Amino acid sequence: MSQPDIMRTVDLHDEIARYAVENPSGRRSEILVKTPTLRVVLITMTAGTEAHEHAVDGPITVQALTGRFVLTTEEGAIELPAGRLASLAGGIRHAVRAIEDGAFLLTISWISGSGDQE
Repeated sequence: MSQPDIMRTVDLHDEIARYAVENPSGRRSEILVKTPTLRVVLITMTAGTEAHEHAVDGPITVQALTGRFVLTTEEGAIELPAGRLASLAGGIRHAVRAIEDGAFLLTISWISGSGDQE
């Protein structure tokens, strides 16, 4: 097993341009950071596209970088324009819908390192 990077930098503007949506599903995801306890994923979506309701074991953050999204849970909906971040506890069912074409960072944390199960 290789040694994990001690430090890694990512230019998010370059990554958003590089991973623009080019498929019929209207969304694309690219893992930017992956360790046993942390995952950072860049997700690009076209307007009207939805990541259907699901849950993950660990706590997450959703940070809109460009465009505008709606994060929905059983508690209600939160609008996420560019620059806004929302966090959810692990196990919370949620969905994300793109109101405008855009990109967001999804960060997932696993306390016990269970992230390799996905």
